Order: sequence, then C-alpha cells, then structure tokens
Amino acid sequence: MRVRRLWPAALLMLNPVLAACGDDEPDADDDPTVASSATEESSPTEATSPPPTSAPAEPTTSAAAGLPAACDVVTADDLAEAYGMSFGAPEVGGDDTSERGLAWTSDDCSFESPGLAEVTVKLTGPEDFTQGAFGCPQPADDEGVVEPAEDIAGATGGWWKVSSPPDFEGELRACTATVLLQIDLDYEEGVQYEGDPLNQSVGLAERILQTLKG
Repeated sequence: MRVRRLWPAALLMLNPVLAACGDDEPDADDDPTVASSATEESSPTEATSPPPTSAPAEPTTSAAAGLPAACDVVTADDLAEAYGMSFGAPEVGGDDTSERGLAWTSDDCSFESPGLAEVTVKLTGPEDFTQGAFGCPQPADDEGVVEPAEDIAGATGGWWKVSSPPDFEGELRACTATVLLQIDLDYEEGVQYEGDPLNQSVGLAERILQTLKG
C-alpha cells in the first residue's frame, strides 16, 4: 500500500521549489527492488516436508481361506532332513495350474540348494479352484510317468509323477478333504540324485500334513 506524505498547505505555497524537489524523490513503493524485498520478508516461509518414507514391503502370499501360507508349514531344516542336502532361505510365490479341464491357484514356498536342486511346496484349498470342482487331480502324463501314491499318512489319495531321463523332475500330490498339497522336486541338469525321491517326498508330505492338521 502506498504511503503518501501530506505536507501543510502553507508550506507548499511558500516553498514550491522545495515541494517539487520532494516529489522527485523515489518512493519506496515505486522501487521494484525494495517492494520485492518487502514482499519476500512479509511472506511466510513455507515449510518443506520431507518425502514420506514407506516401510519395506512384506512378502505377500495367496493362501486360501482357512489355510496357512506354504512358508508357514515347511522350513529349510525340514527339507534338509527329507532330502539330505542343505537349502537356503525360503522364497514366497504363487502359481496357476490348468490340467484336464481343471484350473487352480496355489500358494508356494520355494527352497534352493545351490548347484543341486530346487524344491517347491504348494498349498491349494477348495476356494482356489477357478475351474472345475476341488479334488485330487491326476497330473498330466506328458513328458513323464504318473502313478498313484496311496501310502501317504494323513492323505486320502495322491499321485507321483517323474520326468523322463536324463533330467530328473519329481512331482508329488497328496490330497485331503480340505487341501491339495504338491511338492515339486527339480534337480539341476547333470546332477546324479541319490536315495529314493518318492519316499523322500512322501516323508516330507506327511510332515506337512501333520502340521496342517495341528
């Protein structure tokens, strides 16, 4: 706002020259530098908020209702005992399977023994079937041999699939009224596996089913 000086009328009449000289002096409001400085000083300083920091994302699972996450029912020690090799930390995952007119999703937990093998435990509940009815589906027999696996304690039925040589892949399915448990065993190329992978996988499945039963 411009502030003007009001001189007495008599003084202006007696001293016209002085008055004229006084009018020539620059007013603070007319000086853009001064005005800008005053504006900056009168403007409140806006506080700059630091960017929000987000907490590290927790691993997500797709566990079915009523079922724990796969990584909650199996550990690296369980696998070491079953297969006789050391495994690293678990990795949470999920998978979609479509076979014989059926489709379902699974909550997965994978472990790796570097240079030797990878084992993945998969849990599927009735609500995870997106096509067809929940049950104990027989694996597709392409690129391998499938046979029943009936002697699994705690299971109502099961299947065992082994790939054709030379590379070895095993797949065990153990089923109950509320869960389809699948264990995938994949040896690295060229690794000569020892022991009985079927019995080893059955032993692991029985341990997991017992944990699920509580």
